[in-house]
Amino acid sequence: MAERLVLHIGVQKSGTTYLQQMMQDRTEELAAIGALYPVPQRRRAGATRVNYHETATYGLLGDEYSWVTEDRAAKEKAWWEYLQKQVREWDGTAIVSAEALSVVRTEAARKTIEALGAAETDVFVTARGLGKLLPSVWQQHIRNGKSSSFHSYLRQLARQRESGWDTLEEDYTTHLWRAFALGGLARRWASIVGPERVTVISNPGKPADALWHRFLEAIELGDTSAVPAPDDTTTVHSGITAAEADVIRTVNANLAAADWPGDDVRRLRSKLIADFAERSQRGPRLGIPERFRAEVETWSRADIDDLSDSGVRIVGDIEELRYTADKEPPEPTTGDIAEAAGSAVATAAAWSPGLKNPLSKAG
Repeated sequence: MAERLVLHIGVQKSGTTYLQQMMQDRTEELAAIGALYPVPQRRRAGATRVNYHETATYGLLGDEYSWVTEDRAAKEKAWWEYLQKQVREWDGTAIVSAEALSVVRTEAARKTIEALGAAETDVFVTARGLGKLLPSVWQQHIRNGKSSSFHSYLRQLARQRESGWDTLEEDYTTHLWRAFALGGLARRWASIVGPERVTVISNPGKPADALWHRFLEAIELGDTSAVPAPDDTTTVHSGITAAEADVIRTVNANLAAADWPGDDVRRLRSKLIADFAERSQRGPRLGIPERFRAEVETWSRADIDDLSDSGVRIVGDIEELRYTADKEPPEPTTGDIAEAAGSAVATAAAWSPGLKNPLSKAG
């Protein structure tokens, strides 16, 4: 049985992939100071996937996640059992990091802690303010092939929030606010392990390694001087700008309507995103649209007040999590969008000879 479980539960787009990559690359150094970060043996050398622990929880919790099918849960069951065995057989501190756990309901949270079976469990939440979180999560939807607009996405979140917290806590399909509302998230897990065992870590943004150092400080592994620090320029995800996101969204919609093969669409989208990153003039980052800013400020104020009153530990400055509209970037111009669209056309034209189906299928 692990003496202590460090359970990092996200939230999504708060630097979780970065931290998982850092820990995956340092499993031996962490083990040398008594901390286990389990990775499948067959994947340990040169592994690029980093969400192993999240997919393992699919095998335990199944359709608690609205996006996990019965077949996917069954497929991940063996990996869950391996992860569970590693934690249960470790004598020191075991670290499990799965951002999807931030959206689960109370009983699923309790089930996870009990199944991992550590003598003590400390829960850690890495967090970003809504002004950074909401655009980043919507961008990820677009990168995954969705085509709903950012306005539609925000309207959906507003409708969900208006349904009330009892509904949000119990309806598994309204999972996003269970993670995004930091006060509610902290209280949910504190109801299981106690507020003194829940820590919220603010992601300061830049430099990139600041989150790693803040995370190590928070989880308290003792002397970590032998654990290599990452380069302060190291990142995992590269963002797309507001104009680029609009172009990708339109590409998704048009190719879905043209019934393009999914593999071709994914390959083209990946190539577009990679080529966007090489542009020197990319336009402003995506921000909260003006018509939603007052509402997001209200949400942020309520959530930060709730977090402050929850009794959990805060590492970093809680004000880093507060949304203020005066920090928003400008809206992209038509020129920004036209430049991004032109770049996308050039990329597609250069890439299309490798397709099984020619570009003319879209027209």
